Amino acid sequence: MACFAAGAFAGTDSLTLINAGAGYGMGGVYTSPYGISINGAAATSLICDDFLTNISIGQTWSAIETSLADLQAHTNPAGTPKFDPGNPATAAEIRNYATAAVLAQQLMSLNNLASEAAGELSYAIWGIFDTGLLTSNPVSGEGHLDATQLAMARQYLTDARGVVDSVTNDLGVIDLNQLPNLTIYTPSAPNGLASSQEFLRVSMAEPSYPAVLAVDLLAVIGLMVIFRRRVTGLFN
Repeated sequence: MACFAAGAFAGTDSLTLINAGAGYGMGGVYTSPYGISINGAAATSLICDDFLTNISIGQTWSAIETSLADLQAHTNPAGTPKFDPGNPATAAEIRNYATAAVLAQQLMSLNNLASEAAGELSYAIWGIFDTGLLTSNPVSGEGHLDATQLAMARQYLTDARGVVDSVTNDLGVIDLNQLPNLTIYTPSAPNGLASSQEFLRVSMAEPSYPAVLAVDLLAVIGLMVIFRRRVTGLFN
């Protein structure tokens, strides 16, 4: 990994979970976005891409800030991304985060973040990195979706992958200018990857970009991530 390249100087931030954001629950957990304070600032809306790690309100952890562009250029700092730290991102991993960017933009573009669509998009993002969540959805309990919710989450994920494919050239290089900007906050020491979650921040690209227009159209016709909280009051 090119640890001393420009992307490696992104720095380490302090993140604190403030609240459950929209507070919408699906499948026994709260869905994205979540209210996160970065370096003591007011809470901002971030999206979780990690379904399995447990954290709680008030928890503070260190996070390395990087970007999708860093991943593709292999200039991301050591320790990122969460799901394969310490190694240059593979083409599949870059595609995964690009897909998450598309879904995150769709979620944050919703008129109502406390909605079925927000929940289904959250599960689509979680399903990128926890593949069994949508392919072998639990029959009951935490993470279980009904048939309609599961079908929609799978469709959102399939369509987002199609958007990424449409802006990927024959060499496998993604034209990031046609996708939303994605900032990735990967948990780091002293808290560690195992005890904190990875969050995403997305900034909207100009709607004139073809891929972004395609995403908007998917949202309109209904085809179509980090952290999550148990509806019972515990964060998971």
